[in-house]
Amino acid sequence: MILIDRLVIKKLKIKKNYNLYFSSLKNVSIFELEYGPSNFQINYINDLFEFKNFISINIFSSSIPSMNNINILELVLNLLPSFNLKSFSNFSTFSNVESINLNPTNPSMIFPFPIGLCNLNFNNSLGSLEINYQIDKPLDFIDLSALGNLFLFLMPNVGPLFNVDGEFPFINMINRFYIRFEFSNGRINSFNFINATTLTMENNGMAGTIPTAFPGDRNINLKGNKLVGEIDESWCGNLFDISDNYISGELPSCFKCHYLQPLISSTLSGNRFKNFDPNNLEPCLDLELNLEYNHSFNRSLTLYGKNLGPFDNSLRIYDIDNIGPITIIACKEYKIRKFTWVPGDAPKAINLTFPFLPQGPRTFEISAYNEFLPHIDSIIRYSDYFIISGKYFAYNKSVINVLISNHSCSIITSNFNEIQCYLSNSNQIINSNSNKLIASIIQVMNVSSTFNFTANQACNGNNCPIADCNKYGEYNYESGVCDCYSNEWRGYSCELKSLNCLSNDCSGNGYCNSIIGKCQCNKNRAFDDCSGILCNDGNGCFNGGNCNFQIGVCNCSSKWIESSGCATPKQSIDSQQLVQTKNNQILTLIGWFGNINIFLTVLIDGKICDITSNNNETIQCIPPNYHCDFIKTSSLELSVSQNNYIWNGVYNPIFINGCSNSNEGSSGINNSYSNSNEKENSSLSYKNQSLVLILSIVLSLILLGLLGLVFFKKLVIKNNYLNINNIENKIRPSEYDNDQPDEFLKNKIKLIDL
Repeated sequence: MILIDRLVIKKLKIKKNYNLYFSSLKNVSIFELEYGPSNFQINYINDLFEFKNFISINIFSSSIPSMNNINILELVLNLLPSFNLKSFSNFSTFSNVESINLNPTNPSMIFPFPIGLCNLNFNNSLGSLEINYQIDKPLDFIDLSALGNLFLFLMPNVGPLFNVDGEFPFINMINRFYIRFEFSNGRINSFNFINATTLTMENNGMAGTIPTAFPGDRNINLKGNKLVGEIDESWCGNLFDISDNYISGELPSCFKCHYLQPLISSTLSGNRFKNFDPNNLEPCLDLELNLEYNHSFNRSLTLYGKNLGPFDNSLRIYDIDNIGPITIIACKEYKIRKFTWVPGDAPKAINLTFPFLPQGPRTFEISAYNEFLPHIDSIIRYSDYFIISGKYFAYNKSVINVLISNHSCSIITSNFNEIQCYLSNSNQIINSNSNKLIASIIQVMNVSSTFNFTANQACNGNNCPIADCNKYGEYNYESGVCDCYSNEWRGYSCELKSLNCLSNDCSGNGYCNSIIGKCQCNKNRAFDDCSGILCNDGNGCFNGGNCNFQIGVCNCSSKWIESSGCATPKQSIDSQQLVQTKNNQILTLIGWFGNINIFLTVLIDGKICDITSNNNETIQCIPPNYHCDFIKTSSLELSVSQNNYIWNGVYNPIFINGCSNSNEGSSGINNSYSNSNEKENSSLSYKNQSLVLILSIVLSLILLGLLGLVFFKKLVIKNNYLNINNIENKIRPSEYDNDQPDEFLKNKIKLIDL
């Protein structure tokens, strides 16, 4: 008996119908059978009663065989013209098939979607499904929720019928993630973004808006549709194809600079970018190159900047032997390493060649920052332009600073060997140094060099080097620079495109300097578009204040006056204390007064409180001598003025040492009295109460006596109890009293007068 693990039959010719039983393949794990067109067919009969494992089966067939009791990694079915469509129901038996590939033997053949797969149990093994034939129109939307393990789903030639009234025919795919998904060469109305690492939906005629930012870490092929929208810099360095759509907006410079690279032009062509004409490519003028030397690992360099190219063949490096793999990050950073087995360190200066620039291949010499001092050979002035020649400069303008006689010179262009900068009104600087050396400082990153040049090295119109105006201007012998024919060009030789400002009208508060691409703002105006209003006449805000550039007013804390730029204190009072001394009162105001106290004045009810001392937080003064009860009940006005600012409040001090009845006392009682004061006041209060009680008793007795006397008088008059004459006789002196003075006679007493 011969055991065959792999059985492959190619180009079999059959002359009659033939049945092939799976039981005859019980010892085979890989089976392939191919036969050409015939009037006869092979029928595959599943007669297995026990599970059989296959690695792969690749067969030509006129029907879908049953896969009951079969575990298989890969099944490839090549469908013949004489196909039995009823056998599509057998797809419901494919629960243990991990990969299915359905191919037509004729590209024009149309078959239905294998809907039986959607009826598999949820724990099925299907992970990969590739349908290469044109798919017939479905009766309704197809629910893929049963295919939860499907990670590769490819339909590269679905045809014009596979849709539901022009809509995408699948549902329940929103939360599904695919490693690869393809739905191409169909007809659907709108774009449905499928969550897949590699998404291909080309030539479907679908409309929609492409995302402006690149949608994550994935590959996208959407060519040949009707998509609109714009793309930004985030698309640089990613793999995609969006050619032949209606995408507009501006093409990012990372693509413009390297458009001649085939992998870029083929993926972007056929769109409507408004700043780009593929038949009239403009030079790439905004390459930004920076080189960093890795001292901790001397075998590596980091090239970073702008528009470096998306692929490792976008540039070439010739100065490093046996260069290792290059890591690229979004067109902005290249990690360059030598192989570990190659001796020696990486160089600190290299030559880079960009082979696909619109202006043709260009080579750039570049050195690592801070490894070389800038070397200056000469400085030549063309009117307000200065050309600095030398080496070890930089291509990145932002890391270069140039000072000419302590005046900043705006960088226009720079490279390894030359810096061009612009200094407005440079005549004043040159004329003031006509007999002296003119000092210059050129700084690149953290290192700098100085260079002195004399006035006769500066072009004044008579001894200027004649510049080549590059057909865009005419040389002016008086100024020493080219007069450019239009505002589209700039530079001393009209060699550069003019720069637009952020706001070309500078918000009506300045003018656009197209030489440096910045608005020259009027006085007290700020921002690149001159829309901001500087605070405090351009002096800014002090003491932690923030400028509100919309209205030009400082936002200060409560301690400072806004109109002063937060420099002048805004006084306020938190508490008042009044102390009675031997001769007068002392008022202490506690709060915030600062150290600028111009015309400091304290008024109480319009009367001056004489200031005796003051500091940042307190003022002491002698107030008008009001009674404490009057102070409590009158709501007198208290005002503190300084620095042309007035604080107003109510005079309501705390009476520190009490409120007495004498005019020399205070009119309030402080809640913070000591215990001894409380006892003393309590004792005085008790004595006063006793005195009042005694006086009340005495007055009561006097009143009772007077009432009794009046009552007695009324009784005498009414009843005549007394005889006035008898009384007079009785009170005459006796004979024994002749020696006594007759006082009673001299002073007759009339009782009626009592």
